[in-house]
Amino acid sequence: MATIDSTGITGKTLAEYLETLRAAYLAIDPLWNINPETPDGQLIAIWSEVLANIDEQVQYTYQSIDPLTAIGAALDRICQLAGLTRQVATYSTATVTFTGVNGTAIAQGTQVRHNSTNTLWSTDSNVTVSSGIATVNVTCLTAGAQSASTGQLSIIATPVGGISAVTNATAASIGANQESDTLLRARRSLSVSNPGNNQVDSMYAAIANVDGVKHVRIYENVESSTDVNGVYSHSMAIFVDGGSNASIASAIAAKKNPGCGLNATNSFANKITQATTTPSGMAFTAVFYRPVTTDIHIRVTVSNSAALALATSIKQAIVDYANATLFGASSDIGFDRLGFGIGESIPAGSLYTPVNKIVTDVGYVTLIELGTSSGSITLALISIAFNGLAVFDVANITVTT
Repeated sequence: MATIDSTGITGKTLAEYLETLRAAYLAIDPLWNINPETPDGQLIAIWSEVLANIDEQVQYTYQSIDPLTAIGAALDRICQLAGLTRQVATYSTATVTFTGVNGTAIAQGTQVRHNSTNTLWSTDSNVTVSSGIATVNVTCLTAGAQSASTGQLSIIATPVGGISAVTNATAASIGANQESDTLLRARRSLSVSNPGNNQVDSMYAAIANVDGVKHVRIYENVESSTDVNGVYSHSMAIFVDGGSNASIASAIAAKKNPGCGLNATNSFANKITQATTTPSGMAFTAVFYRPVTTDIHIRVTVSNSAALALATSIKQAIVDYANATLFGASSDIGFDRLGFGIGESIPAGSLYTPVNKIVTDVGYVTLIELGTSSGSITLALISIAFNGLAVFDVANITVTT
């Protein structure tokens, strides 16, 4: 049976149990016929499998008390001790612009359709056309990593009198599937700062725990002058992708210390100003920002036709890698498993990893080039602004030889 001591846990394999039981039978009678085809030989095999399975379960139970090795429901229980629950699947979000007659009202829930994937996206609020246009946020009705590059949300699915066209000027912020064990472990490591005294770490943990939040970046400027990013002195600028405005505001209100500004008068894009209350019931106005998305266009050159035949898998692997879903198993330790976050630039060198994962048995990658449009794929590095977020879409990836 498995043994637990100061060095950890040790169990036996199926082959080891088989050998032990065979030896025990022969110790009783060296002439005992225990060949595999005999009834006694088959009984030994059955008991060996049962004992090996018990050892596996004991080892799993032992490992489930460690957040670094626990999986599934066991990891969920450990995280609940820190006040965390596994994030459910999130929804992609985007900003669309309707064109139409001034004064035309567009109700919350009005739907637009992706012109390639046919996914439906619903407006988050009421909006009225002014100066010929109306801009509003939309959320995909299908959970998970539903992409929408610039111009792909172009079909009016819910007809509105006075509206003639719709489009998205920037790429969508891509949603995610249910939080994996790998990402939950990483968030737990960050979230142990939740009750801490370091305001930035504590606030990061609180915001990251909000349902639907996919990325968080907090810039703190402790100096007496505006920093290189434009963050005001003695203040912090908070950028959040995903999650509801009200829930994020509540998280900020619960963690913000007096005297630290939130860049409420700054001119960063996509400002959110949300009234809420502190835990003690005092009125509070939270200010944070949504990231500015940038489409990433990629050209992958592979060595031969066998690798080229894997083009569909190569494209999906790149998107999965960027969205932190390509690697997740314990055997994948050593690979970047967290994707690209807010303010993180995109080097072509990083993308060799997901491509090689697909083509390594049949070929190799000769070149990966990047661009921000289909006509400018010549770069080895795309610099993302401090408040930017790179967006990957299989439609923007080409594979060639």
